[in-house]
Amino acid sequence: MGLTTATSKEEKSRVETLIFNVLCNELQSDHQTLIYHTEVRWLSKGNMLDRMYSLKSEIEIFLMSAGKLDLYNKFTDEKCIFYIAYLADFFGFLNVLNLKLQGHTNILKSYDTIQAFLEKISLWQRRLCATKPNFSSFPRLNVLLDDTENHILNIENEFKELISAHLVSLKDQLSKYFPDISTENWQFKLVLDPFKIDVDILPDYLQEQTIDLKNDSQAKEHFKNKTVEDFWLCYLSIYPEVANEAAKLLVQFSSTYLCESGFSALAYIKSKYRARLDVESDLRCALSQMSPNIKKLIKNKQGQPSH
Repeated sequence: MGLTTATSKEEKSRVETLIFNVLCNELQSDHQTLIYHTEVRWLSKGNMLDRMYSLKSEIEIFLMSAGKLDLYNKFTDEKCIFYIAYLADFFGFLNVLNLKLQGHTNILKSYDTIQAFLEKISLWQRRLCATKPNFSSFPRLNVLLDDTENHILNIENEFKELISAHLVSLKDQLSKYFPDISTENWQFKLVLDPFKIDVDILPDYLQEQTIDLKNDSQAKEHFKNKTVEDFWLCYLSIYPEVANEAAKLLVQFSSTYLCESGFSALAYIKSKYRARLDVESDLRCALSQMSPNIKKLIKNKQGQPSH
């Protein structure tokens, strides 16, 4: 009975998807289907809300024609479109933030990205709290408010308070998960710029070697032209104690991206057709940033000899 019910629901969902697709084609919409949210994909919610906002008129027509009056009444509420517009803008910003935190990055870059986003939140709050609320940071919502006769609902003031409270909550949460360590952590200052650091804040065993590094003119030039990781790796043998302290900070995982990409690669390699495969070597190749020298590898292998 349960299997039959699940199957009928899936069939009904497929039919509704096809009907909505036909409706969007007839209305010559920019998109023909909605995007569904899934927790395992970082950018899913932002893309879902953006698509929903783009197809709001089509969704209203579909809900009415399908007889889904409860959803239709909620979706056509006067304030619903404003909520969707704000959420689409807001999660669009989070999408950009998530993309910046992905990839092979270090904790310094991730820290800068988070601090920049916190400053943007402060800017958005200042714009909202101005004498005349400024919603220009949220383009979709701003266009709606400009086009709406809001003197009846006083909707600008309502959204000013709502968004301001939401931004305060978001900033508190981000500050909790990503505390400001730049003013207290000597290790952070040492890695970021060893030539401007006050050696008195460093442990005794690092002070003399740091002074040698600060007065190394060639190292100063290299620091300007190399990445942080390349610089400290280059001077590991020359200033080992200082470089080792820098390495302790740089090797830290700044996000879960590398773990997630590893699971994704594993799921792709070890399919049901290769269930007994020992994936250690394959996974290492899949996750490595090094490009193999195919020509050299081929050259070292003997081709099929003639009989």
